[in-house]
Amino acid sequence: MLKAGKVQRPTSGGCSQSSASLISVAVVDDHPVVRLGLSILLEEDSGLHVVGDASTTSQAWEMVFRLRPDVVLLDLELEEGNTCELIARMEQAGVDSRVVVYTAHEQDACVLEALRSGASGYILKGSTQERLIDAIRTVAAGGSYLDPAVASKVMGGLGFAKDRRSPLGRELTKREGVVLRELASGRSNKEIANRLFITERTVKYHVNSLFTKLRARNRTQALRAAIEQGLIKV
Repeated sequence: MLKAGKVQRPTSGGCSQSSASLISVAVVDDHPVVRLGLSILLEEDSGLHVVGDASTTSQAWEMVFRLRPDVVLLDLELEEGNTCELIARMEQAGVDSRVVVYTAHEQDACVLEALRSGASGYILKGSTQERLIDAIRTVAAGGSYLDPAVASKVMGGLGFAKDRRSPLGRELTKREGVVLRELASGRSNKEIANRLFITERTVKYHVNSLFTKLRARNRTQALRAAIEQGLIKV
């Protein structure tokens, strides 16, 4: 059975590419030209398929709930409705579509509010096509993505608490605290391993331990939980 919102698409060899191998994407932006441009740009990638677009939060909610795309590419500031409320509503309703915020806003407060609401990715509109597609692929695979242009600024506005014990009573080790900082910077396991001179397997161990202690399922939730539990002070 095909997943809702996905269709088969012919490849250059004349055979159809299974919809299961495509990442379905929904585009939400209140500018028609931007929506069209993004749709054309994303369709140029053989692994992505745009299943729909919307211009308001109400339209976006109906579309996402009906189509259940893998990824929702969402402008942070729409003329109608609160984008962060939409993200939180999707998470509360158990919609498994993952959100990549696509915006011109790079202020720390905007980034943190989007992450707290449930976004899995945050990328600026001035980014390259390659970086945008990388963000979508990363998030679709269950990871999180923070635009390098804002990662350092966000980290510069975060102060890590001296007490590494969360209200849940689970104390982070010194190494876990360091890995948490690297996660918040948007680095991959491989990049963290290279920076800390440890193996990727060791990084994965620390990341899984962080997820357990913070009761998180992914990196974005871990960062949100760390902020909410006072392990990271904003």
